[in-house]
Amino acid sequence: MEFIVLPDHPAADAVVALSPHRAGDKVIRHPSGRPWVIGSWHDEELTSASAGPNAVVLLGRTRIGETELVRKLAAMRSVTDIDSLSRSLHGCFHLLASIGGQVRAQGSLTTVCQIFHGSVAGVAVAADRPQSVAALTEAGIDEEIVALSLLSPTAPHPLSQACLWRGVTSLPLGHYLLMPANSAARPVRWWTPPEPSVPLAQGADTLRRALEAAVETRTAHSATVSTDLSGGMDSTSLCFLAAPRATRLITYHHVPLDPSNDDGTWADRCAADLPEARHVKEHPGTAPAWYAGCLTTDEDVEGPFPLIRTRAKLEHLAKTMAGLGSTAHLQGIGGDELFHARATCAHALARAHPLRAVRQVRVVRSMSRWTTPATIGYLLSGGSYARWLRSSAALLGPEPRRRATGPAWESPPAMPAWATPRAVSSVRSLIREAAHGEPDPLAPLPVQHDMLSVAQLCGEITRRASRFTTRHGVSYEAPYLDDRVVEAAMSIRLEDRIAAGRYKPVLATAMRDVLPAYAQGRATKGDYSGELYGGLRRHRTDLLELCEKSVLVGMGLVDRAALKELLLGLHPDTSPFMAFDSTLACELWLRSLYRNNRSGTTESLPPHREEI
Repeated sequence: MEFIVLPDHPAADAVVALSPHRAGDKVIRHPSGRPWVIGSWHDEELTSASAGPNAVVLLGRTRIGETELVRKLAAMRSVTDIDSLSRSLHGCFHLLASIGGQVRAQGSLTTVCQIFHGSVAGVAVAADRPQSVAALTEAGIDEEIVALSLLSPTAPHPLSQACLWRGVTSLPLGHYLLMPANSAARPVRWWTPPEPSVPLAQGADTLRRALEAAVETRTAHSATVSTDLSGGMDSTSLCFLAAPRATRLITYHHVPLDPSNDDGTWADRCAADLPEARHVKEHPGTAPAWYAGCLTTDEDVEGPFPLIRTRAKLEHLAKTMAGLGSTAHLQGIGGDELFHARATCAHALARAHPLRAVRQVRVVRSMSRWTTPATIGYLLSGGSYARWLRSSAALLGPEPRRRATGPAWESPPAMPAWATPRAVSSVRSLIREAAHGEPDPLAPLPVQHDMLSVAQLCGEITRRASRFTTRHGVSYEAPYLDDRVVEAAMSIRLEDRIAAGRYKPVLATAMRDVLPAYAQGRATKGDYSGELYGGLRRHRTDLLELCEKSVLVGMGLVDRAALKELLLGLHPDTSPFMAFDSTLACELWLRSLYRNNRSGTTESLPPHREEI
């Protein structure tokens, strides 16, 4: 799927003339007859309706039919009336509305579906990817913010949504883009995070229904769907939800290298309880190793590709599932982010209800191995989001803080050891500038803000991965990231999210009538460091070759010697390679931008500014 959105404006035809035409492009027109949505999509991805001067287009996965959509649309008088429709729909999709000459464009809360926008010859243009807008203005990348892509695990809000293309802006969470006929476009808030006030029993039922609907939107239009079956609770829940709803179900399990990793044991046990499904199990050596194809550039140039270390494995998965007839692959990304116990949860509860928080604080203290003074200091700490941003800038370095100094609104951002002083200084300035603007957090409570922040990161991963797998005929689906699922998870009381001796109590309760009892009680988690070390050994030569002709080194953002030291050194744990993945993804993205499409070589590289 790829599209641009135009306002109901007399100059819209002129913008269309500027856009690069592709064979097979489709056009949806405003009720006025002017061009509105232009692009490519599969018929099953489109649900549309019109009623007089109003029209609505849904592009993506949803359950609503055209007849019901027409009925709802007939009662609408302004784009604001779309709020009720948006809050009622299940699935993951772009919502585009043309109401009385005004256009509303929005994606999903977690950015699996995202809207980017800019101005072309004075006319507002929106799209599902930033390069589509940039192509109309012939704008290039903003090299001043490329260094943000080196941060690990990600840049903090609001810089996490900063667009790398000049003149292009991404839509903030919980907003839609209002595109009036004769004035500038602007974001309008339509969604705010729910209060965490729903008791577990009630909230778990709502969550289960939301997950059931999320899975149904993926199975309704696909004769065959596939799911990950890692053995963990997240993917296993999706398997058991999909089994009674899919016409044909395929599960996929990749056997881990480490014999002490018990994912396979749990996956085998669950597979035995899904006798109608076809179970595919791949052993080490049958799929590409991590970092395979690390010299290969890519046609999707939105930004650095988040799953760079397993990109070749992802392609292999897509081809395998497509060969078996699957058109949609469900995976459990987002489950950890929504349901894993957070220290910030105990922090918020302790400040609001100290006595009710005692049990949860004890659990968090034990899990984090904090001393009593450190725990008390954490619970008594506070501060605004802007203050946290300023402290993050001051402490920016290769290692984030590991002591209990809360509340951490997000995982503390860190620059890698191979980042040049220039790169670190640039990122520090950008974070301080963002803090100076006193930005609102994504939610008032740090625990809720953190949930949304990591869910957005998962949304970007899913959005980019799905474009990659769709080339082979299989969409990459994340039911946990649907709006209704996120809302349900965030609504549950803080005291119900942490339980002694119980892993992911919210999800386990929601799945109590879906999962076998043994699957609800798993307390272990598999380790995949063997895959990382094995992939590094196998592809070290290619990775070192990237260092020798690095675009990032040429831009003065990466120290070549320090990066080679990482690749040639011995590492007792895999933590440095999270930062390396960000660097590798940024390097390959830049090479994709500057390559010669015919020869596959890089050209027009930025001036060489390597720092010693």
